[in-house]
Amino acid sequence: MSEHNLSAGLSGKLEQHLTLTQNQRRSLEVLAMPVTDLAQAIRAEMAVNPMLEEVPVENSALPEREETPNSPEDENDYESNSILSETWSDELPLPQDLSTPDDDNDGMSYIPAPPPQLKTLLMQEIAALDLNENFLRIAMEIISAVNDDGYLAIPLADLAMLCDADMADMEDVLHTVQNAAPAGVGARTPAECLKLQLERQGKLTSLMKKLLDEGLEDIENRRFSALEKRLQVTRSELDAMLNTLRTLNPFPGREYAPASGGEFITPDITIFPGEDGRYKVSIRRERELPLRVSPLYEKLLENRNLPEDDRKYLTGKLSAAKEFVQALINRGSTLLKLGEFIAAKQKDFLDNGVEQLRMLTMKEAAQALDLSESTISRAAAGKFADTPRGVFPLKFFFPSGGAAELSNQAVLEKIKSLIAEEDPAFPLSDDSIADMLKKDGVSIARRTVAKYRDMLKIPSASKRKER
Repeated sequence: MSEHNLSAGLSGKLEQHLTLTQNQRRSLEVLAMPVTDLAQAIRAEMAVNPMLEEVPVENSALPEREETPNSPEDENDYESNSILSETWSDELPLPQDLSTPDDDNDGMSYIPAPPPQLKTLLMQEIAALDLNENFLRIAMEIISAVNDDGYLAIPLADLAMLCDADMADMEDVLHTVQNAAPAGVGARTPAECLKLQLERQGKLTSLMKKLLDEGLEDIENRRFSALEKRLQVTRSELDAMLNTLRTLNPFPGREYAPASGGEFITPDITIFPGEDGRYKVSIRRERELPLRVSPLYEKLLENRNLPEDDRKYLTGKLSAAKEFVQALINRGSTLLKLGEFIAAKQKDFLDNGVEQLRMLTMKEAAQALDLSESTISRAAAGKFADTPRGVFPLKFFFPSGGAAELSNQAVLEKIKSLIAEEDPAFPLSDDSIADMLKKDGVSIARRTVAKYRDMLKIPSASKRKER
């Protein structure tokens, strides 16, 4: 038998895929919303789904009904508690989709239009494209992961797992989003951000690409001679390239941020001291409408005379309503767990201030809470904590998750504190400060310490030494 024949046969390979249910996808979408966006999403959901209704706070979660003396009060027993006649369902309004359209009574017209911010703009641009359902779903996941600076804040591989998609499709859709977005938005790195802008302008030459791919660190440290050798260009040619880069925006998403003067922050969680000396956490809910699935419309589905089209419509809405209510429950539970994790790990910060801030990573939180890193990122994105030390973004506590500016402030305070306590006869070198910070869980390079020290207007160790 020939070698060729021996090679014929069955072959296969095992692959592991993470497939998300519709409920899980819905939960992730709701989890990513800050509390102010969530309030609007709830109103929008109620406007299009008759199966959702607001529960008056004073009436808890019980359905409204007349109480019969000495009758058992089981809130789930709609059959025994209902006093409606056999024709009660005729009094219920049919969903608008099934009745005559009336523009004047369109529930969506009462929902204020969202401001034209970055994600809204991206969704509008993508919606205008002729994408198939799968690619549109991937595009929306990518858009949800774009942060306020315009960068993709979640690794594309993690998003691929969320979407149950292969990396080739993810790359294709990411490029589609990048092409539809303002120049530079959707980039994964500063180099990619600048290349996207140059490409849009028709200025991405092979030399410029090499400069961005290999020379950003040299630019930051002003090693221009090394760049001239690396690129084999003259100083005047390098200066021309650098001048081109100076016209670009390394944070393209910030142009679409709301004006700071009109921005009002509503914290999603509150961290406060408890009587036992530990910090407690509560979830802000006053902007969330307490929702439930309408027992009346659920009862309507039991009517055997209900037209089949109406039954099919209401069955779909019932499923969507249950998914949305469960997503709200999951969101609250996840935020509470994350808040409790932060309160426990950052007790020193809460007690003493920013100089005691511990540099946590989202990976630590994910492992402690038995969640994925991308779920922690979604939970923290755009949300704030009201603490005894002030109001902070949740990402303030996760420098690797995108809160560099705020976390850097904590590093500045640590450096300032270390130098204030040094022996003037033997001042700390930048290397020594970097080593001390590393022991505290803050890993930064010596040159970064030097840069921060310059920002604090503190002289070098040799100039601080008292003779």
